[in-house]
Amino acid sequence: MGETHSVLTDTQLYSQEKYGIFSMPIFLDLIQHIDVVTVSTWEPAINSAVQLRFTDGIVLLQANGPYERDQWFHSLLWKFSVLNHKKSLKMTSCPEIIAKELKSLVKIALKSQLHDPQVWTDCLVLISNQLNHTNSLPPNALEEIIEALGPALVQLNPPTPELCDFFSRYCRDGPCAATAVVVFAPGVHSILKHNVDFGKYTYIRTFARDFIIALASQDSCPESLPCFVHTMHSPGARCPHPRVLPNLMAVFLAAIWSAFDTKCSYRRNSSVNLLLGSNRTEITNNKLPKEKVTSCFMKMIELCATHEDWVKEMAPLLHPIPFPEEALKFPPFVMGMVNVLKRFASDPRPEVRECLFPMREGKESWIQLIAPDHNCCPDDGKTFCDIVRTLLERASVRRKLVRQLAHSCLDAFRLMVIRGDEFFVRMLSEMLESDVIEDKEQKEQALSTLCSNSDGARLYRAMCDRQAALCNLAQLGGPTKLTMPAHSTDTDVEKVLSSGPFGNLEKLSLAFTCVTSDCARHLVKLPNLQHLNLWCTQFGDTGLCLLAEHCHRLKSLNLCETLVTDEGLLALTELKTLTCLNLNSTKLSAQVFEELINKLPSLASYDIRYTEACAVYSPFTKGTCNPCS
Repeated sequence: MGETHSVLTDTQLYSQEKYGIFSMPIFLDLIQHIDVVTVSTWEPAINSAVQLRFTDGIVLLQANGPYERDQWFHSLLWKFSVLNHKKSLKMTSCPEIIAKELKSLVKIALKSQLHDPQVWTDCLVLISNQLNHTNSLPPNALEEIIEALGPALVQLNPPTPELCDFFSRYCRDGPCAATAVVVFAPGVHSILKHNVDFGKYTYIRTFARDFIIALASQDSCPESLPCFVHTMHSPGARCPHPRVLPNLMAVFLAAIWSAFDTKCSYRRNSSVNLLLGSNRTEITNNKLPKEKVTSCFMKMIELCATHEDWVKEMAPLLHPIPFPEEALKFPPFVMGMVNVLKRFASDPRPEVRECLFPMREGKESWIQLIAPDHNCCPDDGKTFCDIVRTLLERASVRRKLVRQLAHSCLDAFRLMVIRGDEFFVRMLSEMLESDVIEDKEQKEQALSTLCSNSDGARLYRAMCDRQAALCNLAQLGGPTKLTMPAHSTDTDVEKVLSSGPFGNLEKLSLAFTCVTSDCARHLVKLPNLQHLNLWCTQFGDTGLCLLAEHCHRLKSLNLCETLVTDEGLLALTELKTLTCLNLNSTKLSAQVFEELINKLPSLASYDIRYTEACAVYSPFTKGTCNPCS
């Protein structure tokens, strides 16, 4: 009770100095009533006391002030209450009375003014012991006890280990798991929305994991898990709680490691270390069934991937692959990740799509994992084909993507060509024509694989013919400047450029013609093209992306009054030599213009009048921007 003199245990109050009233211990079960009093005859500074009433008298415990008095009072009151409830529970075997007494104890714990974890330790030990020794407690009585305990999750931050362990047990295998899911939901919401250190409080993560598994196991309400994820995100376009997704991902990763990791060892992976923390004993000591964990958390991660703002945060957390090898060899797990990977591939943000590829040399990636030549491939390359197609559709710089695919998945492409897949035949032909395969031996193997297929051999012969025509076009000679007449078409441009060598052509003006993006396939064959004027044409994003891939010597480009949009304009960041850019009267946004300014260090002049960007940036023009005039 005092700092050094008095001690309060579960059953008695005694002093280390045996004198006066404390010559013998004061047993708590003899106390009839505890109260706070002020003794007017004492000095004002020390007139606060705790009154203990017995059958044969009263004991006043003098305190050094109101704060110390309140500490004594609430500590005594709590121990007194626990002792009385223990006595009541020992004297009855009636389930209704047992439930009533336990609920009463929980209510006292919730209202207690003591901010001490020992309060909930005492409470839960008593409840657990009682439930372990009471086999006949009916489900409705147990439900009432669980419901009474539920508010403690929200009130305690962080919850105590005993409370989380108690709740986890009833989420996993308790007869009232359905009730527990409803009661614990507010507490789990509070845990996931706050900045919880799961590396330090692993027991909280374990409870969240068991709650989510119990939630997904509710056969009577299959929409429980989708509703939970939707509630955690909130109805808006952006989740207002920045900690929700990292906490969900930490629970997800810990559950997968708990179910699959048999070696009790971790990959050296920054995502795992960041989310799970350094304390990993909890993960390997709570083994869970693979099928149950996979079914639950694959569904959860897929639901999380339906929210656009979460996808951007989720992709880096799964890059590089943060799962144990045993999980990657489990077909249901890989199949569960397929929809998430497809969502990454279809995302318009390059940084999300980039997470499918290796982070660095020697690190396995998702695109390699689902490739048909990998032993973890779930469906003989069907998913791989779908994802590659989607990536190509989304790529702003196709050549860069083709180079990435050649670097990481060349053997998978060769295998699909051997199996006769037409799409991969065309892709392997494109890799050879684009000269993105750097290793000479790999290039020869790819060529022999392509020619082993009849369609591939035909494409190779056509490629050789194009290369010959390109060599003829690229021969030095011809004019340095060319202006096509107004109303010229793509066909007219093709006829002119195929009529003779244009190896010296540096300036080309197609202003006020009828050309479209289709003419870009002829423009990329001009080896010395530096100035291009497309003012007032039907030129669009497709052609602009092709120019950005091949025309790396371009210095000035006029796109005034063309059909280009942000999607195509982003590809211009590859043209590092660009010094002059006219985007007057295009669908240029302020965000994309800022990206161009940051990534084009040589850009000295521009024109952005009559665009969305001009409302944000000033001046609208810089330098003289009228290429090929």
